[in-house]
Amino acid sequence: MAKFESSLDVLPFPLKNAGKLRSADPTEMLRLDLIGEGRSENKSSVIKPRSHFATTRIGAIKLVATRATPCVSAVEDAQHITLAMLYAGDRYEYKNEGRIQAIEPGNIHLCQRMGGIADIGYFSGIICEIDRFRLDRTMRAMGVEEFKWNQQRSYVLQKRQRNQGVDTQRHLWSIISLVDELLGESSYLATGLGLDEQIYRLLVLSLLQEERVLDVAQRKWCCKRTEWANPLDDLVDYIRDNAHLNLTLTDLEERSHYSGRHLQNLFKEKFDCTPMQFVRRQRLSMAMEKLQLASCDDTVTNIAREIGYHYTSNFTQDFQREFGVNPSAVLRGARQLGKRADC
Repeated sequence: MAKFESSLDVLPFPLKNAGKLRSADPTEMLRLDLIGEGRSENKSSVIKPRSHFATTRIGAIKLVATRATPCVSAVEDAQHITLAMLYAGDRYEYKNEGRIQAIEPGNIHLCQRMGGIADIGYFSGIICEIDRFRLDRTMRAMGVEEFKWNQQRSYVLQKRQRNQGVDTQRHLWSIISLVDELLGESSYLATGLGLDEQIYRLLVLSLLQEERVLDVAQRKWCCKRTEWANPLDDLVDYIRDNAHLNLTLTDLEERSHYSGRHLQNLFKEKFDCTPMQFVRRQRLSMAMEKLQLASCDDTVTNIAREIGYHYTSNFTQDFQREFGVNPSAVLRGARQLGKRADC
């Protein structure tokens, strides 16, 4: 038992700033609704399985950082895909309909939850739930709507040499490294920067490359229009009217029919910011107007929620960074000036 416990404890944890660590039987992680629905069982009849884990969110992506002892896992879920990033530990195998995939440390496994069996040894890594429908939507927004990827196949993303294509595996690990650094400063920053959207886009890039259609997609991206035109003016009006919604870059692409790359260039040229920075500015400008016209029953928390913030602390941080003043001070000042007679 002591040897077993030491083997787990010396396994490096995949994130430095993941927050509070919890401990559980890894075969119970599915029951705890951490990584979806399915079944998991102990791989050994001798030792009691154990795992250390911490959970966080990157926007809409639920992320579990964990190190665990050997087990066998099977998951079935029509809506989600598992993104498993093996940081350290043993090679594990995924078996489905007679096909076996080997996942080595450093590899990334984009796993369809279609009843396959993951035979896992000592594991240290990241597990994310990927929404299948959002992945399809991101693909359409990136201009490859005619590409039908194989939704029965699971993919193993390995490190590529420079002359072998785009190294999406390395880019995904870079995003996780950035998330880890941001978590050390604030649990909100990764969400505020829209890194969940970047993860989905990199996964689309990976699928295009694995299915050997990336060159076709790149040619389409190069043909996108670059001029500022009426669709962009309409998009700006749309953002201003809907700044309270949780708009993403994919939403803006679908609305304007421009690629994300061209939107970045056009907003930089016209507003000296990125599209998502423009969305945030419009949201905060709406908040400023609401604070200045607030009734005596309004609070900073209520106004923050009206414009799409779930956490008042995140709203206060963004507002102060944008305007150099605390939203509570604006609210107090508005009341003192008698901007609303009913106060």
